[in-house]
Parts: sequence; C-alpha cells; structure tokens
Amino acid sequence: MAKASKLAKLHEEAAKRSGKRADKKRELARHTISTLGQLGYARTSLRDIAEQSGVSVGVLHYYFQDKFDLISYCVQVYKEEFIAELDAAMIRGAVSGKVIDEFINGLVAAIKHDAPTHTLWYDISAQALFDEAFRPIVADIENALVGLVARLLKRLKLDEASALTVYLGCDGVFRHFLLRHLSGDKRALTGLRAALKELFAGLSAKLQLP
Repeated sequence: MAKASKLAKLHEEAAKRSGKRADKKRELARHTISTLGQLGYARTSLRDIAEQSGVSVGVLHYYFQDKFDLISYCVQVYKEEFIAELDAAMIRGAVSGKVIDEFINGLVAAIKHDAPTHTLWYDISAQALFDEAFRPIVADIENALVGLVARLLKRLKLDEASALTVYLGCDGVFRHFLLRHLSGDKRALTGLRAALKELFAGLSAKLQLP
C-alpha cells in the first residue's frame, strides 16, 4: 500500500510539473505573438522575444528547440483558441437564432482585441510561399479553418455551399479589414461587419434560387 501511495504521489507531482510547463509555454507563446505581430517574423530574433517576455534566451531554449519550434507552437495556440472562440460564438448564435450575427461578432472581436495574432498568421502564411518548413503548419491550420466554416454552413443549412470557397471569401474580407484597422482606419470594424453580412446574404440568396 505504501509503495502504491508513493507512486500515486509521484504521478501527481509529475502531472503538476507538466501542467506548469504547459502554462509557461502558452505564456511565452502569447509574448511571442505580440512581438512578432509588431516586428514581423523575418525581423524578430529569439533575443527580441526573450526581452519582450522578460526571460533569458536560455529559458526560451529550455521550452523550445529553436525559433521554428516556437513559431510552430504559437500558430497551434492560435488555431486552438481562435477556432474555439468562433465555435463558441456559433453555439451562442444557435441559442439566440442569430448564428451569422454571432459568427461575425467573433470575427470583429478578433481584429479589435487580437490583431497581432492575426498579423502573425498572415506573416507565416506568406513565409510558407518561400520556406517549405512552414507549409505543413499553414496547411493544417487552413484545413481546421475550412472545417470551422463547414460547421457554420451546416448550422445555417447551407451544406451544399463549398466550405473552401466560403472560407476563402471570409479570409479575403478579414485580411482586407485587418490591414485597414492596423492602418488606423476607425471605420474598419464597421466595414468588416457590413462586408461579411453582404457576403453571407449573397450566399444565402444564391443557394435559394430555383
């Protein structure tokens, strides 16, 4: 019994250490996203990230093998959190009967409160055109985003629409107004909301035609 109790305690302590490590990695990822959103991938070094995070380069190397490993983790965090937020928005919309409105609200909030994260995403997407190491990461995230749009279309009973085509339309609109927001356009978020409503209204009307 004593041996079993000791093993259980060791497992519990290991789980706590693992949890603390995961929390620290996420904290460092958020600092990294903020730094990269300001400076861009090509101009940001591990030293820049360490300074913004208030840690040493050695600490970064303890959690991440290199800059690529760190960036890979950051975009995974991005995928999980962004998609989870939009899925939650759709669930709220299903309850209120306003799925599209809540989905659009989620996209507007993403730019309003989390522009650096999305700036990093488009930076990494562009890097993938030149650096094949980033292509699997970008493909994985885009597949997840297309899956998100597929779930949206299913909730709207517009399953016959192409999730990929709708995703590309939403992404183009989102990217355009993200750039306008970063440029200081105070009407960018209003413009984003109007453009997305127009996109979904057009899609719905087109699919209802005989």
